[in-house]
Amino acid sequence: MAFGLSENLFKRVVSAVALLPVVLGLVYMGGWWFFVLLAIGGALMIAEWCDLTGVTSKKSRYIATALVLALTGMMTFLGPEKSSATTVAIMLFVLSAPMFSQSPAKLAKRAAAETASANAQVGAAYVGLALLSLTWLRAQDDNGLIVVWTFFAVWAMDVGGYFAGKGIGGPKLAPKLSPRKTWAGLIGGMVLAAVVSLAISLWFGLGDPLLMPFAGAMVAVVAQLGDLYESAVKRAMNKKDSGNLIPGHGGILDRVDGLIFAAPVIAFAIAVPELGMTNG
Repeated sequence: MAFGLSENLFKRVVSAVALLPVVLGLVYMGGWWFFVLLAIGGALMIAEWCDLTGVTSKKSRYIATALVLALTGMMTFLGPEKSSATTVAIMLFVLSAPMFSQSPAKLAKRAAAETASANAQVGAAYVGLALLSLTWLRAQDDNGLIVVWTFFAVWAMDVGGYFAGKGIGGPKLAPKLSPRKTWAGLIGGMVLAAVVSLAISLWFGLGDPLLMPFAGAMVAVVAQLGDLYESAVKRAMNKKDSGNLIPGHGGILDRVDGLIFAAPVIAFAIAVPELGMTNG
């Protein structure tokens, strides 16, 4: 294989190189351009979620997609002046409730009983959490640097986890959910996310250089939890991947599962101090 890479890893690299400039360009442009990126990604994620969890009702699929895109569009329209920390905190709470109250086993039980339409609502919350958080985070600075850092911290977790896991191996992290993931992979991902975060802080002036490595490492942990959550859903549904849209990665959910968990946590971490200052 080219450059000594395995076929799967080579596909991953090519996919990343092809998609990265487009994604970063739309992040930088912000506003409705960024909404286009989120709208396309959100629609694809809802479709994959519904396929994964047995939602066959077209009406349920359309409603879930429309809800997510409408909320994301509303947040984009409001902009940074009106989309306050209170707004995002309330939205995150409202969306997280239906998602975390439904275990993968419950989703699978509905699919088996052919009553999976309710799973679309969980998917709307799952995807909506990420899209609303990313929209709000993009509004927090002029050039999208917070969103760029979020992306790179999550990607660093994936890359560091992949190479540390394959190179070091060792005890499994969660063998019942994802047999290939190891504690070495988690630590490797945390280290690389910390290094990347420090580099972004020093080069672009984002955050405190003393705190950003710690923040990056914590984002890596949350991203790993997001990966494990999707693995649990796929295992409950007896599926290997969420789809086959991206060569080497499977579906789009397989690529952004860590981001779906990380973005709301970062938004919440930024919003809570703002709430405190507002109340004070």
